[in-house]
Amino acid sequence: MSLPKGFAMFRRTDGTAAVCRVSAILFVGKNERGVVLNFAGGAQVNVHESFDEVMALLSSED
Repeated sequence: MSLPKGFAMFRRTDGTAAVCRVSAILFVGKNERGVVLNFAGGAQVNVHESFDEVMALLSSED
């Protein structure tokens, strides 16, 4: 599936997928469940991708 520029798809830990606007991600962290994407308003998404995979994906969207 092709996504518009500036968007990325992540595999969530609950088995679903989430498409996120890269510029909306405030910071990326790690917790006991793996990697977590943090958004404004305290929203968080836990993803299956490794920290390095997420960072590579985000840097390629610049």
